[in-house]
Amino acid sequence: MSLKLRYTLALVALGALPISKARAEESDTKDSASAECVRAYEQAQEQRHSGRLLEARVQLQGCARDACPEFIRSDCTAWYGELQAEVPTLVFAARSAGRDLTDVRVSLGQRVLASRIDGEAIELDPGEYDFQFAAPGMQPLTQHVLISRGERNRLQRVEFIPLAKEAEAPVGRAAPSLPPLPQRSWVLPAVFGGVAVLGLSSFGVFGGWGHAAESRLQTTCSPHCSKDQISSVSTKYAVADVSLAVGVASLGLAAYFALSSSPERRAARTPSFDVHASARGLSASYQGAF
Repeated sequence: MSLKLRYTLALVALGALPISKARAEESDTKDSASAECVRAYEQAQEQRHSGRLLEARVQLQGCARDACPEFIRSDCTAWYGELQAEVPTLVFAARSAGRDLTDVRVSLGQRVLASRIDGEAIELDPGEYDFQFAAPGMQPLTQHVLISRGERNRLQRVEFIPLAKEAEAPVGRAAPSLPPLPQRSWVLPAVFGGVAVLGLSSFGVFGGWGHAAESRLQTTCSPHCSKDQISSVSTKYAVADVSLAVGVASLGLAAYFALSSSPERRAARTPSFDVHASARGLSASYQGAF
């Protein structure tokens, strides 16, 4: 074979390569499209049989394309027309006190079917549903509904009940407002109780101090102790006596206010209690209703 003939055959072979590749790709595309058509064809039948009509309709649209084989395309087109008549549709309506309502939201769980009622039909699969209805100023409603295959434009009506309004005062008169009941206060019992603790503690301290000083004088200078020494012991006893009196009185007042004071009396007059401390002693004043 001559060199020229070999060169010619090589050119012919190279020219045929793109054509073969294009035909192979075209064949692969057709095979992929056919596989999708077959899959949609089978799924549409399964979904239609199980009642998932809306999903089946989507599959039928896919297998009714021109790219699908003729027998598949023919069946899917026929089934699509039949399915359209099987898909149920609902039209919602709402009323309250004899008037129609449109500002109504219709929900199905977390899914909002309609934000307002406008008379448009809504497509659903056959089955049981619990629809929730909500409208401003109305009590929310839940309605259980059974939808059958082939029900078209079924009117689903609900009757709303208005929310209860607060009782209004008569015209020209203001509604009386009841004051809150006063609560028992433990301020005064706590204050007098604290003063009682301080007084009784002071009595114990100064009484013991005075007794110790008196015993010391008896062993050291009695009966010839000086007036200053005797006065010091007397002062301690005097402070102890005053502390005891304050402690007992404060304890009594604390018990009185804790047991016999009433919220009504405190509401009639607000008590005031002041404690004043100075170098000369401790004083307390109280103003209130008894």
